Amino acid sequence: MTLRVLHIFAPNYRLRFTGPVIQWRYHFNHWNEPGISHFVLDAAAGKSLPAKEALNFELTGAHQLLTASERTNWVIDLFRSLTRLRGSYDLLHVHILWWGSLLLAPWAKRRQLPALYESVLLGSDTPSSIRNEKFGALKLKFLQQYAGILAISDFLAQDYLANGFSPEQVLHLQNSVDVDLFHPVSGIPEKEELREKHHLPPDSTILLFVGSLIHRKGFDTLVRAFIAACKQNQNLFLLAVGPSKPCENPSLDETFIKELSREIANEGLGERVRFTGLIQERDVLAELYRAANLFVLPSRNEGLPGVLLEAMASGLVPVVTDLPVLRSVIRQGVNGAKVSVGDAQALSELILQLCQDPGRQAELAKQAVEDIRAKHGFPAWQQNISEYYYALHRKAKR
Repeated sequence: MTLRVLHIFAPNYRLRFTGPVIQWRYHFNHWNEPGISHFVLDAAAGKSLPAKEALNFELTGAHQLLTASERTNWVIDLFRSLTRLRGSYDLLHVHILWWGSLLLAPWAKRRQLPALYESVLLGSDTPSSIRNEKFGALKLKFLQQYAGILAISDFLAQDYLANGFSPEQVLHLQNSVDVDLFHPVSGIPEKEELREKHHLPPDSTILLFVGSLIHRKGFDTLVRAFIAACKQNQNLFLLAVGPSKPCENPSLDETFIKELSREIANEGLGERVRFTGLIQERDVLAELYRAANLFVLPSRNEGLPGVLLEAMASGLVPVVTDLPVLRSVIRQGVNGAKVSVGDAQALSELILQLCQDPGRQAELAKQAVEDIRAKHGFPAWQQNISEYYYALHRKAKR
C-alpha cells in the first residue's frame, strides 16, 4: 500500500514565490521513496494534483495577497474539497496557519485522519507567540489537535515541547539542501567566469544577501554596515537578491527600501550595490552564490532559512545574527560568524576582519560545506520524514 500525503499550501501559492514552496518543490522533484506519494490540494477547483506537477510553475505576473473574503471562501472550499476527496488521501501535511488550517486539526482528529503542521518561523507560528495573539488560547487549543508538528529547527521544536506538546508529537527535522546544484566553485577561473557572465565586478569582495528586502531580514542593518565598511575598504560590493518591489512581494514596505536606497546614493555607493529583484531560476541563484565571497543575513527573526543552507553548501562564509534558531547550524568561529541583532557597527567590523583574512575565510567556508553535506543531505531527510509519516499513520489507525 502506498501512503498518499495531501499537502495544503496557501490558496495563492501560485501567486507568491515563498520559501516553503521553493523548498518543497525541491523535495517533490527529488522524492524517490516508492511507499509514499505526494499530492497538493487545489481547494478552489476541488481536486488534488500530483505534487511535482503542482509546484513546477513560474510566476508570470505580480504577486498577490488574498482579501478577507477570499480567505473566508478558502475555508469553505477547503472542507468541501477534503470531504469530496475523502478516500484519495491518507495523511494531511499543512503548510499554513490560518483559521481554516487550525479548524482542520480537530476535523481530522475526529475522523482518525493523521494531520501534521509544519512550523517554520519562530514568533509567527509557535505556541509562545500564538498564546499572546487575539484569540490565542483558542488558536493554541486547535493547534494542539494536530497529530504531528514538524519543526524545521531545534529552537522551534523546543518551543512546542515547552508549551505542552508531547515529544511523540513533535519532530525536529531541518531542511535538506540540493548539494548537486549548490556547491563550491571549482577554482578561481570559474568564479571569474561567473562574475563576467553576471556582470559583477571581477576583483571586488562581494557580499551576498538573499531574501526579501524587509525589516525582519535585517536588510537595513546590512546596508548601514556596508556603508560603514566601505569607508575603510573601497573594494566591497553588495549584491542583494530577492523581492524589492511590491509586485514581487506585496508585503514589502516601499518606503523602507527607498530610504535605504537614498542612504546608499547619498554615500556615493550606488555603483557598488545591485538589487537584482526576485530570481526564480534556481540555477542562476546557484551561480550567484558561487560568484560571491560572503553571505550576510542579519535577520531579526527566522525559522531556518533555506538560503543560509544553500550559501553554506556553495562555499560561502555565513555571517548571521545570533538567533536561537540558528545556533544548531552556525558554530561561531568554526563554520561561520555571528553578531548581535541590529548591531550594524559590529557587523561592519566583522565583515572587514574577514576581508582582511582570506585564509580564515577559506577555513570557515570549508567547514560550512562539510557540515551541510554531513547533516543536510536529501536521502537522510527523506528517510526521517518518511518514518514520521508512517508513524503518524499507524498511530491514527490504532
